[in-house]
Amino acid sequence: MKATPYISSSDAIKGISDSILAKSESNDCVVRAFATSFEISYDLAHNKVSEIFERKNKKGTRFFSLRMNFLSENNVLINRKKVTPIKNDVNLCYYVVVKGAKTLRKMTTAMFLKKYPKGTYIVVVKGHAFTIKDGVVIGNQDDALQRRKIINHAWKIG
Repeated sequence: MKATPYISSSDAIKGISDSILAKSESNDCVVRAFATSFEISYDLAHNKVSEIFERKNKKGTRFFSLRMNFLSENNVLINRKKVTPIKNDVNLCYYVVVKGAKTLRKMTTAMFLKKYPKGTYIVVVKGHAFTIKDGVVIGNQDDALQRRKIINHAWKIG
């Protein structure tokens, strides 16, 4: 199996090494996904996520999917980029043939990378968010290694 291309979010985020805020944070996967997908600094992403999603420091981001869809529906631009949802019922599933029967399966990280090789996406797996940009996983190393995780929600950024 071919290794999934991967970049640590710490290596991909503008200004993260100079951010005092980043050094004191935890449970900040949404902030990191925002920074890498919208191509903004960690501190600006932290501010946006706190403002838009009402995220508290060192806490996860509640109702992330609902609020991302709200950004899309209201044509909100962040760094001149818009949010477009990948619909769960159609585009986050695929068919396979198992013992001659056509079966619908939920999209995994590996299948998402095959189906969407170009573009920038924020994806959500159970309890976690990360970025996929032009076939490269930007997040934690496990995001690239755990290729069978189910993608629950995804948005194209651009």
